[in-house]
Amino acid sequence: MATMTIPRHKTAIRRLAHSRPVSLALNHGFVGPEATFFDYGCGYGEDIDLLRSAGVHADGWDPYYRSNSNVCPADCVNLGYVLNVIDDVSERDTTLRLAFGLAKHVLVVAVRVDQSLSGGIDYSDGVVTNSGSFQKIYTQAEFRDYIEVTLGRKPFMAGLGIAYVFKDEAAESALLARVSRTRVRSERIDWLSQLASDPDGKALIDTTRQLGRIPLDTEFEGYERLAIRFGSRSRIERLVLGAVGSGGLAEAQLQKRNDILTYLAMLHLRGIRPPPVGSLPSEVRADIKLWWRSYTKAIDEGREFLFQLGNPEQIRAACGAAPIGKRLPTDLYVHSSSEDLLPALLRVLIFAARQVVGDVEYNIVKLSLDGRKVSFLQYQDFDQDAHPCLRHSVRVHLPTASYMIRDYSASENPPILHRKETLVDPVYPLYELFATLSEQEEALGLLSQSSIGFRQQWQQLLSEQNVEIIGHSIRNVSNDR
Repeated sequence: MATMTIPRHKTAIRRLAHSRPVSLALNHGFVGPEATFFDYGCGYGEDIDLLRSAGVHADGWDPYYRSNSNVCPADCVNLGYVLNVIDDVSERDTTLRLAFGLAKHVLVVAVRVDQSLSGGIDYSDGVVTNSGSFQKIYTQAEFRDYIEVTLGRKPFMAGLGIAYVFKDEAAESALLARVSRTRVRSERIDWLSQLASDPDGKALIDTTRQLGRIPLDTEFEGYERLAIRFGSRSRIERLVLGAVGSGGLAEAQLQKRNDILTYLAMLHLRGIRPPPVGSLPSEVRADIKLWWRSYTKAIDEGREFLFQLGNPEQIRAACGAAPIGKRLPTDLYVHSSSEDLLPALLRVLIFAARQVVGDVEYNIVKLSLDGRKVSFLQYQDFDQDAHPCLRHSVRVHLPTASYMIRDYSASENPPILHRKETLVDPVYPLYELFATLSEQEEALGLLSQSSIGFRQQWQQLLSEQNVEIIGHSIRNVSNDR
């Protein structure tokens, strides 16, 4: 088999953890004890060693650091940061095709994207850097188009500069089924269990079942006692609705329906034919039978559901119906831990944005109410900082499939967050801490100012009010300090 030639000035990087593309492949279930892995252009082979220690059948080849290894097919093949160091265009194309030929199910490709290089001499379609190595820097769109033209397959963009290329639709369909499924969060289960085992909590659950709704204060006298142990009234009510048999069952069934709609819409968005109903897991077939007269009806509704992405009024209505998030005049902000609570249409909207940039680092997602923009925002120390600063944002403009990255890490006056409790589920572990701080700030009139969205203006307001925030508590500043 022909092998690739990587320029001799390429330098492998030593790492103590998995590379980003391999880490993503692990998270998405492409790499594991049941699947073989081959790293084509593996450098020193740290990914291989780490995978082998975890029981994965992994191997790799590199022309300089592992040249005696055999090149062999595998379920998952990784071509990580190799294409961007090959200066010959035809050789680059050949390398990509050879790597794809080795993959039985999926090829993971990674390149450098959207990074500027200091210095360097133009050479071929890249530059020779000051260290003497060639680098081809792609844009995300260029990278996506290059793979599609070279391999004749539409890549799945897993991250900035990281793409999956599937050998068959079944493998991609399985990925979409995994990412469309709502996660079960352990903290919700823990709180539900605690509420059900609490005497007052059990009484409230029983009363709710009898009434068919949350009881009024006059119908249940234990709210104050429960508040001491479980927090705010809204949080208690949410837990009760989750614990009540019929209501909880209906909510779970509706979530299953939304998961299936999300999955079918994702298939349509990716241009993948829905798999035969017989190949679906038995529990999925049962869910489809519960909600639709036939699998064909479900597929048709998934297609119609996807078309709603282009309807601003539908998006606006979905944002209005979201049970979670901070609503502003033009946007909805939601913490990443609560995405699963969003209406299915908004989850598909986020998925569509990820088709442009892949999986990027963020903890807050911002959705424009007209559905045209999705922003992935990373705030520093969200849990620890009362008003965390924005580190960076990736804003995706869906109509043009373009994006913009803004870095605030060196900014002297970055945007900051307020009312963090509005961004998370009431069962979020720190919800009460966030809510208590907001109540205190509201009582002092601190949140009514229009300029508090930036760090310097916020600090100035605190100084004028002679208060400071330590942790998530407000205290007066001594005049003699």
